[in-house]
Amino acid sequence: MGDIVNLKINGKDYQAPKGKLLIEVCLENGIHVPNFCYYPDLTPQAACRMCLVRIEKMHKLATSCTVEVGEGMVVHTETEELLEARKGMLDFILGNHPLDCPVCDKGGQCELQDMVFEHGTVYAHYNVKKQATPEWRLSPFIAYDPQRCVRCYRCIRECTEVMDVNALGKIFRGTHEVIGPYGLGMDKRGMDKGYSLDCEQCGNCVEICPVGALLSVDSRFRSRPWDMKETVTTCTHCGDGCQINLGVRGNDYVRVASKDMKGINGEFLCVKGRYGCSFISSQERITKPMIRRGDKFEEVSWEEALRFTANKLKEISAKNKDSVAILGSPRLTNESSFTLRRFAEKGLGTSNFGQVADSDWDRFFANLTAPIATHNQVKKAKNILMIGGDATENHPLSAMVIRYAVRKHNANLMVVNSRRTKIARRQAKLFLHIRPESEAAIVAAIFESESELARLADLAKVKVEQLQKLREKVLGSEELTIVVGPEVQGATLEAVAQLAGFLNKERAVNYLPLAKYNNSIGSVDMGLKPNGHNLMKAFGSQIQALYLAGSNPVEQYGKDWENALRKLSFLAVAELFMTQTARLADVVFPVNSFAEQDGTFTNNATQVQRVQRALEGAGQVRPDWMVINALAREMRVDIGAKGSSVSIFRDVTAELASYNGITYERIKKESAVQTTRALAQTKDSSIICKDLAAECSKINTSAELNKTNVAQGEGLFRIGTMTRHSPVMQEAFGESKEEKAETVNA
Repeated sequence: MGDIVNLKINGKDYQAPKGKLLIEVCLENGIHVPNFCYYPDLTPQAACRMCLVRIEKMHKLATSCTVEVGEGMVVHTETEELLEARKGMLDFILGNHPLDCPVCDKGGQCELQDMVFEHGTVYAHYNVKKQATPEWRLSPFIAYDPQRCVRCYRCIRECTEVMDVNALGKIFRGTHEVIGPYGLGMDKRGMDKGYSLDCEQCGNCVEICPVGALLSVDSRFRSRPWDMKETVTTCTHCGDGCQINLGVRGNDYVRVASKDMKGINGEFLCVKGRYGCSFISSQERITKPMIRRGDKFEEVSWEEALRFTANKLKEISAKNKDSVAILGSPRLTNESSFTLRRFAEKGLGTSNFGQVADSDWDRFFANLTAPIATHNQVKKAKNILMIGGDATENHPLSAMVIRYAVRKHNANLMVVNSRRTKIARRQAKLFLHIRPESEAAIVAAIFESESELARLADLAKVKVEQLQKLREKVLGSEELTIVVGPEVQGATLEAVAQLAGFLNKERAVNYLPLAKYNNSIGSVDMGLKPNGHNLMKAFGSQIQALYLAGSNPVEQYGKDWENALRKLSFLAVAELFMTQTARLADVVFPVNSFAEQDGTFTNNATQVQRVQRALEGAGQVRPDWMVINALAREMRVDIGAKGSSVSIFRDVTAELASYNGITYERIKKESAVQTTRALAQTKDSSIICKDLAAECSKINTSAELNKTNVAQGEGLFRIGTMTRHSPVMQEAFGESKEEKAETVNA
């Protein structure tokens, strides 16, 4: 902590760190200072002039958002002079602002509206014709009404500083000034045709807009704030686990907003988290159980569907217990994954269970030698080693906190990747662009002696000087955060998990895994190993029946899975939509989406967060755990079934040491509770080097560098099972977007 100064505000004595902004000191001490342009972590702007204060010995009023506190400062924030000045600024802002509160979606949540009520009657001095400008689309997601804009420029600073997109700027001058994309041109005609910003965080500018100038296209004119019920829950789209406010009106989805600066993500949400959840109210949801009759599906009762499935599983299992397989998904809640595993082990007695995934995170945690970092800890990191992974495209919150560490704390970011990712191009101070699937050579260079660097550099196709610099930085860092992507697998991933122990226990080292799905970590914790691809090879031979929950491997992995599933004697699928995989099933169970059930997810930072029911599911949908419990009862097998998600989670915490002490009540209080993980013993470096040498021998040295930049829409933002049923996402990232990505990578 720096020097502490003493100051007086409104006659009371306060202390604050020297150099802290005056407005922040006021707000932190409960002293209200009205403002528009100030926003936490954004550079000072002093555009709105609403935060004026009187500082003694200064000859004029000062903007508290730009003044740093100093020793002996005497400040007044509540004088008649200040009230008149602020009313004058409101008068000026309202001079061109339309009085359309009754039809504005921001009505009831508008900072300008609140401020006018707070300051009483304004003078309306500016009795001139308003500068009428039609609204237009800034992107497929955002509508912009220039007349409502108060010129606070929060959106521009958010887009440039926090999001690193640099899409928005000021266009034209004076009363004609508008906010828009760079390169839009000086002709306002045609603006209404829209403009794609190609922003993976599109919508954060809407979140921080104080008025109704920027609005989300998908939720406009659908509800007033007081007509909505908002529920705090956890996003279902990626492993970062952002918390969201899910708004519904009646039983219909309205919008998603971020959790008011209080969740792990603050005001941040990616474009998919903000606009990709309308699938929950899609008319194409499966709402009743179905059984295949010939080439067609017939809707049946739950009793008939459960009886049909139970009889088939009992018949096949009676010959050989391992002829039945249970596969879950990294998208299911912890409670559902736990119940699936219980059903496989206790109910069926099969050893063939796990999840459809292509990761080795179970091996990572088995070899982990240092704690997992939270996103807030990554924000304060001094040195970051990022091996693999494209956080911008696949883990936007992780990307944001890494950018924050670089921007705010000048963190030394070192990136190792076979692709030219956005973070590698813009934020990395050292980027090792390696040949595909050669991560093992880079990791080996840290463990091996310096004499091996030339050989390993040649394997990875990087300069020896670069590899030497990376090695020196890693070995010399007193504090290090290691971010590891999903393409790092096998012995290489185990070696990365062992790296902290190799560096020595006295260093402050932590990890952040970039697992792909919303509950990749939780599903592994619950005992569902990512072994689906191995089990798939036995379909039709050793394995004759499969219960598959929450996965669509036919779309994700293609013909191999389709051909394998066709070989089964019996296939039961639990799904939200009639996917390519569900069409191959003998029975289909309709299940709840994340928004229609209670439970928990465990994110990449191993933090457990609540999933809370925001609306009732349509038709006869049920949670996955409830379907499994009902199926177990129908088969007359005892799996210790519990009648609620909270009861199941109590069993989770009792069985799993890393979840001990976590309860729904504690999560509600703390927002996110990190699990406690036992660390592995550090292996002898010679064993690690031997394993890495075997991995290095598999590197294809004829492979050339992939010099294409990662295109938006290749990963998280490509259209999948859920976003296909979210209209605004389909519009933005549909076929044309995918074709564009293919063209970029051609």
